[in-house]
Amino acid sequence: MKNKPHSDSKKKDILQAAMRLFATKGVDGISVKEIGDAAGVTDAAIYKHFKNKDAVALEAFTQYCADYTALIDGYVRQEGTVTQRLRQLFAEVLEMHDADPYGLLLISQNHEIFIEVGSSEDYRQPLDALIDLIDQGIVRGELPAQDSKLTAVLVIGAITNLAVTSMQGQLPEQLVPYTGETIHRLMSMLGDASHE
Repeated sequence: MKNKPHSDSKKKDILQAAMRLFATKGVDGISVKEIGDAAGVTDAAIYKHFKNKDAVALEAFTQYCADYTALIDGYVRQEGTVTQRLRQLFAEVLEMHDADPYGLLLISQNHEIFIEVGSSEDYRQPLDALIDLIDQGIVRGELPAQDSKLTAVLVIGAITNLAVTSMQGQLPEQLVPYTGETIHRLMSMLGDASHE
């Protein structure tokens, strides 16, 4: 049992290093050796925890997806106006990006293994949660009638593109200073004309 915490910490180190590498260089652009070097472990240590590189990528991706899905679902369940909850959600996502930019970068990738898991009917994604929140706004009359799936795709695309352009140096590393303008533009995309 004494080895369990050490083993778990190695797995966490491997995942953290892999998330950074996958998010910035893509899954196909990274080798197991590069993950090991970045995590300070051997290839054997990686294979002790994961079947292969794709298994590392899949766990990293599902972890970030689960985190963002849980965040949005929390806003779906909250009280208050949907428009106010959306504004708070967008602000929190930018704060999360500034604390850890790799999540949005990883979610923005369209690697085949991510698409495979995301297409499972049993797997709830951030897109599903955002659709539910937008639908609430439509039902309550806070947002105009619209294709909530299309709108959710556009919103997620805009947010993940902020992370990509930040990583590429076209925007600053920290996106929180853009919170007000980002919220204004995203809410306009949703059809909210109010100026709270």
